[in-house]
Amino acid sequence: MRWLLLLILLSVPFLPSVSGFILTLLNLTFIYSIAAMGLNVIMGYAGQISIGHAAFMSVGAYTSAILVQRFSIPIPVSILIAIVFGAIVGMVLGFPALRLKGFYLAIVTMGFVVAIEQMFGAWETLTGGHIGLRNIKLFGSDTTSYYVNLSFLLVCFYLFRLLVRGKIGRALAAMRENELVARVFGVHLTYHKVVAFSFGSALAALAGALYAHTIGYIAPSLFGLGKSLDLLAMVVIGGLALEIGPFFGATLYTVLPFFFSRSGFSLSIIFGTILILTVLFMPRGIAYHAMNFWLKWAELPLVWLKRRSGKPEGKFVETSFGRLHYVEAGEGIPLICIHGNFGSFRWFKPILGRISNFKTIALDLPNFGFSDRTIPTLDNYVKAVEEFIEKLELNGAIVLAHSLGGAIGMKLALKRPDLLRGLILVDPCPIDGLPTPTENLPYLELYKRNRSVLRRSLYGLLSNVKNRKFVEQLVDDALKMNPEAVYAHADELGKFDLTGQTENYRVKTLLVWGDMDPLLTREQMENTCKALKAQLVVFSNVGHTPFVEVTDDFLKRIEPFLKEVGA
Repeated sequence: MRWLLLLILLSVPFLPSVSGFILTLLNLTFIYSIAAMGLNVIMGYAGQISIGHAAFMSVGAYTSAILVQRFSIPIPVSILIAIVFGAIVGMVLGFPALRLKGFYLAIVTMGFVVAIEQMFGAWETLTGGHIGLRNIKLFGSDTTSYYVNLSFLLVCFYLFRLLVRGKIGRALAAMRENELVARVFGVHLTYHKVVAFSFGSALAALAGALYAHTIGYIAPSLFGLGKSLDLLAMVVIGGLALEIGPFFGATLYTVLPFFFSRSGFSLSIIFGTILILTVLFMPRGIAYHAMNFWLKWAELPLVWLKRRSGKPEGKFVETSFGRLHYVEAGEGIPLICIHGNFGSFRWFKPILGRISNFKTIALDLPNFGFSDRTIPTLDNYVKAVEEFIEKLELNGAIVLAHSLGGAIGMKLALKRPDLLRGLILVDPCPIDGLPTPTENLPYLELYKRNRSVLRRSLYGLLSNVKNRKFVEQLVDDALKMNPEAVYAHADELGKFDLTGQTENYRVKTLLVWGDMDPLLTREQMENTCKALKAQLVVFSNVGHTPFVEVTDDFLKRIEPFLKEVGA
């Protein structure tokens, strides 16, 4: 949606030079998007079949037009009244949906749109009969209508997202999949069906009112059964239960006549053919495939640039796995910081130089940040850290290891306890591994190709961090990770298992865990502590990275351990 808004804002300076015909096409696209958005709530999210959605457009159009023409009510007030009236009518129609499903509900809604069309056609004194109402007061010029319709579209989309992404949206989705199961889990079916019909009808009524004051003419035939089927096709072609689906369907419906106006082909045949092909070959809608294309390809140039941008901030040391990049601050006992998956040295910047009597050293593991590439296995990373310690003569160091780095720290402590004074594990990989759920595997591919998806994931882990600029830097660093390591790391963490190998474990260990960590459970951390004979420190209301989210508190909580092992 941000990209759509940016595109629209960039087009504003060119509006004065755009023809009235093009502006009319844009206005109709916005209006039908709003109407299709309402139908998407009813059908896509609530799972209720409606073939009479255009009736609510006619209710809104005639209500607003009559109030302005006959009673001289200002357009903003008439539109508001039309929305409320449309919601009420939708609520009334929503009650039959409580007992009807599928084909029977479709028949009721189809009968409703036919009845409304006939009623407005017969009510000549008020509605103008089948001829309709002409010379309806407009918003102003085509450009003014553009701004008004666009503003309403953006507001409606914002409210639509609030609804479908919130508690009501989840309840509607549960009701759509299985009403019996939804009822068992406490979903009030009556309430949510009525809400879906009321909200969807209100949007359709708004679209009808906007149509009346944009075009200046309405008639019952404009909002008959044919228009309802068109709206249904827009939603199906765009994508049921997809937030941006209505935009694609409405755009296609509005633009097609422009391209085929001189071809001689029947628009109904063309649009019907597209609908059939969509159902057969793209059942999730055009928007779904457009989003997939965007996720897989659109940001590749940006990812390519980010992987090659930036300059090293520290030093390098040569190992058999290539150069390792690291930064250091402070003086005293070495504290070596090992980052997690999609990490870098930068994650430890909040604590660099802040621990008295300690030299804090944060490195980029092989395949990460500014370090060289190698075969992505935990054993190779352990050997690389081992060489790093020996090359810089850091024997007797304390290792602070986070997430994937925790698995490296545990294996290093078992293999070379002589190198370490102590080990601090921060939300580490559990002692028996961390398999990646099968349903999450497709996202790993997106992490390699799309910065926005990776960004959203890291923001989810760092929800308590207020320094957005810092998080954006972490995202850019994450893109520098060797793409070949993405699946390899998931496989390595899934196979990681030190159960039964820690009988002779003798490195003093502290395990730190944030109880809001979405990846790790308390049981996993307690089992890890038991195997390593470690002390557990729990942070309340903190996520996956306490040393970034609550830096001061983190340093205070690990200080006793540092004094103990550093003595």
